[in-house]
Amino acid sequence: MQNIFCIISNYNDYQHIDKCLSSLQKSVLPVQIIVVDDASTDGSQNKIKKEYPEVELIESDQNRGFSAANNTGIKRAIEKDADYIFLLNMDARVEPETLGTLVNIAESNPEYGILSPMHLNGSNTGFDRLFTMYIDSKKCPALFSDIYLNQTKDIYRVNGVNAAAWLVRSDLFKKIGLFEELFFLYGQDDNFVDRVKYYGYKIGVSPNARIYHDREQRTKKLIDIRTDIKKQQKRLKVISLNPNDSILEKELLLIRKQMSDFLINLQSGKILLGIQNIAVLLYGIFYPIRFRNRHKQLKKEITDFLNAGR
Repeated sequence: MQNIFCIISNYNDYQHIDKCLSSLQKSVLPVQIIVVDDASTDGSQNKIKKEYPEVELIESDQNRGFSAANNTGIKRAIEKDADYIFLLNMDARVEPETLGTLVNIAESNPEYGILSPMHLNGSNTGFDRLFTMYIDSKKCPALFSDIYLNQTKDIYRVNGVNAAAWLVRSDLFKKIGLFEELFFLYGQDDNFVDRVKYYGYKIGVSPNARIYHDREQRTKKLIDIRTDIKKQQKRLKVISLNPNDSILEKELLLIRKQMSDFLINLQSGKILLGIQNIAVLLYGIFYPIRFRNRHKQLKKEITDFLNAGR
């Protein structure tokens, strides 16, 4: 039997603990659960210790972000000889057959580096809204028609998918490295997808497996200038860290993205935001050179970790 581990990063997500962990406990395919808590202040740690003693809880002394937390859990799973690692958000829950279905598909399709179930919303009334952008008719043309005609295949190739629920072979992490910790939150899954493609693997979704992602009630935060700058900087890093493109291709793409936003803001009368577009571009113009060998460094880091454990 395959050794399956589920890694969950938690930060002040007390309200979702029961739904998430209890759903994993009902999995037909046995799974070992590791929760990495990023110094929550809402009592999450005590709840897990008292009500879910079979869950391995790793407590951080500070909030190090999604990438670092997941990397901690992934390393622990690798140390415990995991065959597959299932990354799951705490605000998501699985069905009893979800993990078994994904593992069976992965066993028959080793060319896929990432397998994702379908993401439904928390109330089970439709798709998770943000998930649909990965499976629309342009990016995955056959999926919706096959669902309508009741002739779905086990797996459909996509360009990418968010990391709310990923099944990944532990051997893949050993080959290409872990999450990029230059990203605190968001962006790390885009970077990992780029590296998966660089090493010759595919990304797929399966209509035969599903999760429920309970994020409809998240408060939409007002995007101020500071938040917008961080979002722009994150985008430039994703572009610059992509090992599939040359330095010149990256430079041209980030210039095009920033100048496009600059013109849009200028035409809308958002002069200050337009100035910030240029400022971010000037700061990030050297990212492609600075990060040109970053994917090799991440690979070396996981190799060093594996060698240290021998």
